[in-house]
Amino acid sequence: MYIKTWVIIMLSTMLLSCSSLQSLLESAPKPGANIVGVKLSGLDLQQANLVFDIDISNPYSVPLPLTNLDYSLATNGKSFLSGNAKELQGSIPASGNKVIQLPVSIKFLETLNVLSGFKPGSVVPYTAKMDLSVDAPGVGPISLPLQKEAELPIPTAPDVNLESVDWQDIGFSKATATLNVRLKNNNEFPLDLNKLNYALKLSDTSVVENKIEKSTSFAKGEENIVKIPISILPSNLGFALFNMLKGSGSSYGLEGSMDVQTPFGPLNLPLSGSGNTKFNH
Repeated sequence: MYIKTWVIIMLSTMLLSCSSLQSLLESAPKPGANIVGVKLSGLDLQQANLVFDIDISNPYSVPLPLTNLDYSLATNGKSFLSGNAKELQGSIPASGNKVIQLPVSIKFLETLNVLSGFKPGSVVPYTAKMDLSVDAPGVGPISLPLQKEAELPIPTAPDVNLESVDWQDIGFSKATATLNVRLKNNNEFPLDLNKLNYALKLSDTSVVENKIEKSTSFAKGEENIVKIPISILPSNLGFALFNMLKGSGSSYGLEGSMDVQTPFGPLNLPLSGSGNTKFNH
């Protein structure tokens, strides 16, 4: 009888201790983490480089080691990128917080192969989900789920058309003109043109290569005429070109690039257009 009573008391004590320990663990402060920002560190026609800023708080009186970070990006429930940062190292200072950065590169060709309904020029809304693992002292591994909504631009080049060349002066020693270049923004986001680099050929002859600072705004899908003043030396290009300049038009090739500002950051877009243009004298 005594032994039975002792066993009952011990079991009750153990159950009470486990219950108290569980309650203690549940009420103990836990680490916290939030994705506080995401920015583009690089953007071109091939890929986007994203950097996620993750703020982690440590309530313990000792440093909190980081062990792993799994992540995935999805739109409309369909994942187009996933990975992990097992090489994640370091710790969060005792009773403090620290912002760590997760760099992610997105290849547009691979992304568009996965996502139907999107094309170059699109803006893709996405959800970033992460699972941050830390090694809590006296507790062991803890998983911290994170989530953030954001947008990913997939830029594309503009349409380029040299509509006409307005010649102001044509002589053997000098020719001045204005190029009327129609540019169409094929992106679903606005562009602000800052600088334009260009090389012009007329009738397969290189005429001028230069750069110009130009402020022109393009709404999404909008097209505008950009006027580019040029000055050339016909005498250096031959008598045949001089006669061509005095005519009504010629074939052209226009190559270059444009530096633009977007809502997502700076971007350099290629320029490429060819066809026939007319001359206005």
